[in-house]
Amino acid sequence: MKVLWLASIYPSKLFPYDGDFIQRHAQAVSLFCNIEVLHVVKDEKGVVTQDVKEIVTTTNQLTERIIYYKPGTISIRFVDRFLSSLKYKQLSRNAVKKYLSGNDKPAFLHLHIAMKAGLTAIWAKKKYKIPYLLTEHWGGYLDEAVPSINDYNSIYHYYWNRIITGAKASTYVSAYLQKLIEKKYKIQNTVVIPNVVNTDIFYPAQKSPAEKIRFIHVSTMVYQKNPEAILQALALLKTEFDFEAYFYGPVTDAQIKLIEQLGLKQQVLLKGEVPQEELAKTMQQCDALILYSRFETFGCVLIEANACGVPVIVSDLKIFHEIVEEGVNGLFAEGEKPGALAEKIKEFVAVKNSFDKQTIAATAAEKYNYKKVGQQFFDLYNKLLAQ
Repeated sequence: MKVLWLASIYPSKLFPYDGDFIQRHAQAVSLFCNIEVLHVVKDEKGVVTQDVKEIVTTTNQLTERIIYYKPGTISIRFVDRFLSSLKYKQLSRNAVKKYLSGNDKPAFLHLHIAMKAGLTAIWAKKKYKIPYLLTEHWGGYLDEAVPSINDYNSIYHYYWNRIITGAKASTYVSAYLQKLIEKKYKIQNTVVIPNVVNTDIFYPAQKSPAEKIRFIHVSTMVYQKNPEAILQALALLKTEFDFEAYFYGPVTDAQIKLIEQLGLKQQVLLKGEVPQEELAKTMQQCDALILYSRFETFGCVLIEANACGVPVIVSDLKIFHEIVEEGVNGLFAEGEKPGALAEKIKEFVAVKNSFDKQTIAATAAEKYNYKKVGQQFFDLYNKLLAQ
């Protein structure tokens, strides 16, 4: 079986961590069949190319075809955006034609994140009569999201509706997202297939001795992730006990200034964005991961921490209750209240030795490993083929 994936976001030379959760899904499914991922990315500054450049890599049964393009500009913003969209459409459609010319017509395509690769999916469905399967991760559908789907104009909403309702079937990384989109778009034939964790990287390791409690936060450091509230909570605990907090992600100047204002320069260690192999080594040495998001559709870092045997301290979101059980693999803190988070962190420190780290790791590895999740997608593929 060969399946062509259309990815709206995906890791590239320009954005190495963008959509890495989709790449991990691809690696998982490629254990069972041949996957080719197509991703078209705008190279606005001409870092990779001054025109168009296609880079193809193949590892076992996974082929990744990344097409970079530098859009033409005439310095009129809406015209430049239109010309860029036309270039994207041309390159994406030509890549699908190229794939079809070298392979048998697939029973279906697999679209990851509706907009904007979904525009190619509905085109291929109409032109070649190829249905598509949609997998959605994006949090912009949530009412509480910032930015959200409500920020887009009616044209975008028209195509979003066409893409989502036109899918032969759809999968969602959480039941929370599944139910919301089912209700919003009145669709059926949906299933939940979670994100994956690479258990070759994230696994329990012997902790080196430390006199300080070690926390870790991993995120994009944007409004959704609410890192400022974590910093404010940690500031409340400066005199309570000795700790270090490792922050992984692209921090802003304003966040660096906040760390200085809160007097946390000695406790908060900024690590930037790093490969998962490097991240895992630090995570294995930490006592807990803190994720205090305002909204989520899953939370990959939670299962990565758990796979290392590390408990998590999270905001009390409905979605997190699909992953975290209070007192078993983590603790919940009331959202949007740094004081409440600080109290929950203190509670964790008092009971941290009560967590069964081996059980936490084994449970996460069993539920979210590549083979388990890849099998779920492969079973769905076979079901669709039978139909």
